[in-house]
Amino acid sequence: MIEKNDYIGIMVISPHLRKYVLNKYLACNKTKLKLVCFTPSSINWKRKSIIGLYRTKSTWEISRLPLPQVIYNRCYNLKDTTIKRLALVVGRNKCFNQINQFNKLEMYNHLSQLLVQYLPETIPYDRENALRLLEIHKTLYLKPCYGHYGNNMYRVEMKNSGDIHICRHYFTPELIERDPLIFQEKIHNLIGPTPYIIQKGVDMSQLNEQNFDIRALVQKNIKGVWAVTNVVSRISYKGCFNTSIFENICLTEELLNRLYPPNKTKVIIQSINKIALKAAKTIEAAITNNHLGELSVDFALDKEGLVWVIEINGMPQKNLYDEIHKNGRSVYIQPLQYAQYLYQH
Repeated sequence: MIEKNDYIGIMVISPHLRKYVLNKYLACNKTKLKLVCFTPSSINWKRKSIIGLYRTKSTWEISRLPLPQVIYNRCYNLKDTTIKRLALVVGRNKCFNQINQFNKLEMYNHLSQLLVQYLPETIPYDRENALRLLEIHKTLYLKPCYGHYGNNMYRVEMKNSGDIHICRHYFTPELIERDPLIFQEKIHNLIGPTPYIIQKGVDMSQLNEQNFDIRALVQKNIKGVWAVTNVVSRISYKGCFNTSIFENICLTEELLNRLYPPNKTKVIIQSINKIALKAAKTIEAAITNNHLGELSVDFALDKEGLVWVIEINGMPQKNLYDEIHKNGRSVYIQPLQYAQYLYQH
């Protein structure tokens, strides 16, 4: 039985996720603090308590407990009403990842202050902009401002023939149009009223004719300092441009060693680490009302070996790393050690 609130609270969106999430972090808990998993709906504001799941030596227990002193938010959220209320009670600096559903256009605007040379041109969607940029760049990606997993993302390419290919997930087009006005109408109907961005397409390097991305996971450590935990790559299926639909995942260094000599790989990895850290610090400085503890920076590598920041994720998928034997556990260790840092400060 936990008798006082000297524990780390991990907040998840629904009760059925508690045991799954808690198991992942329990196996990697190097702190002296206990872990309790709870949901926003379990909070009793009057009693300043939660109903939490935790593990004893022999069994799982569910009890009403005092609000934790440190809260690690693992709810994918756009609004921060609950976490703001929690911060008023336990302290703003004791709750991290308060908002983790990022607006892609806002992230671009923040990063463009210091990292514009690593960013593909990105502007708000409207039908005039879509056609204008397509004629300039020939390949565009249209993404919902709040999209994730590549859902509802479109790749648009203007061929030398003048045909415009509209693709979803795969390079094989779902629609082909020659008339620019009809293209504008059809893409506008596909997008509807949802806010979108238009992003210049990067001529991506491939491995065995398969697209891959590069994801740098940046987390605060036991000293409260940003650090790159690892850099991995998702390798998509052949014919698929959306790396969220991937066949394999591996450490990026291993992948790059299959494309470049070791010295070139080293330079690329160093560049990615440097840019990812700068991106995390830039976003943190820009979003002053959001206490961050982790994020991931997604890169594309073009055929010249240059890296481009594609997007920022406020709630990195942890299950991606379960297949990475080397450094896989560290993605779970770091947030707990950062939580311990917050507990002690």
